[in-house]
Amino acid sequence: MTKTSTTLSARTIAWLGIAGVLILSLGGRTGVAALSPIAGELDLDLPVDGLWLAILGAIPPIAYAVAGLFSPWVARKLSLEGAAIVVSVVTALAHLGRGITPNYFGLFASTVVLMVGIGVLNVILPGLVKLYAPERIGLITSLYSTMMAISTALPSAVGLALAREYGWRFSIASWALISIVAVLPYLILLPLALRRRASEKAVYASLPRSARSARVGRSATARSIMLIFSVSGFTAYTIFGVFPQILRDHAGSSAEEAALALTVFAILGMPMSLVVPNLAVRPGWSKRLVLLSAFSGVAGFLGLIFAPSFSVLLWSVLTGLNTLTFSMSLALIGARTATHQMATELAGFVNTVGYVVAGLGPIVVGALHEITGNWIASLIVLTVFSAAVLPAYWVLGKERTIEFELEEKGVPTGPITLQPEKR
Repeated sequence: MTKTSTTLSARTIAWLGIAGVLILSLGGRTGVAALSPIAGELDLDLPVDGLWLAILGAIPPIAYAVAGLFSPWVARKLSLEGAAIVVSVVTALAHLGRGITPNYFGLFASTVVLMVGIGVLNVILPGLVKLYAPERIGLITSLYSTMMAISTALPSAVGLALAREYGWRFSIASWALISIVAVLPYLILLPLALRRRASEKAVYASLPRSARSARVGRSATARSIMLIFSVSGFTAYTIFGVFPQILRDHAGSSAEEAALALTVFAILGMPMSLVVPNLAVRPGWSKRLVLLSAFSGVAGFLGLIFAPSFSVLLWSVLTGLNTLTFSMSLALIGARTATHQMATELAGFVNTVGYVVAGLGPIVVGALHEITGNWIASLIVLTVFSAAVLPAYWVLGKERTIEFELEEKGVPTGPITLQPEKR
């Protein structure tokens, strides 16, 4: 293996790394979306609907936030490629575990393991992109975020058909195949990764403790990326959770109209994931995208408040555009860091805070509805959150790296080349 890996050309190594990223991302959301389409087919000790299905649905943001805390440490210990292999094996076993579980507790436990694995994946993917495609961050981020969108849609498209043809256990367990395939590129690259990790470990050990802990939260750019990620998550989780109900209760929409509006909102994720990352890494475009996100969200939610029945589809499109900062933030994690190590540290910070905020969205909005008896206060909160990305307009417009800002504050970050401020 070692002899083979040393004969690989730089181009082959890069393509193997990128292929691994795309396969990993293709399996990145299947576990999240696999249960709800076949919930009626499951035969367990508890009916998997209502409260019990909702509990399973609440696991992802919590697991992602927790995974963000320790994922950079895992990547340092195992290398990014080693972490990818471990994640792939763990998620494959978790998919299989969900398929063979005899009861709801087993389904719950294996879902927790699966979501923590996906949470680690969320953190290491930007680092892998930075490592294997440092000159093509926008393009590769566009591709892998699109693969994630496909990953979300696949179970809805074929999961029920698989369950009816081969049984629900096969339908759930079959998604392990993608995780198994994702191991292959990184097994080939592992010897190279381990040699790189050994040299990085020596450098890391020589740094002051303040540099080892990364402390990315002291960077204004890091906080801004975390902010736009959090707002997009807050909006998206809320929309998917309660948007149809808002449209039925507040706009007088029929169930069919509400379902169509939610579908439009979801479909928007595909073109945004293709276009936005490529734009986000271009000079001057990050602040324009922040402005577009804020304007769209504010206009969409104000439209729902003051003219809910005017055009439900228009409000759906505008609120959908508010979430463009999700794929934008994925691209900026790589574009605004100088090394793959810092990209991984930043991804951990962004995911931890961002998914806590995202998970609170449906809870806050739903609680306000219960307290007030209508959706006005909830829509006001969503409007305010949409505008909350505006401080990032000025910070991201400076186009500085995390390392530059930390060094500027006296926090050593290792042997990097400082980048001057760009305006």
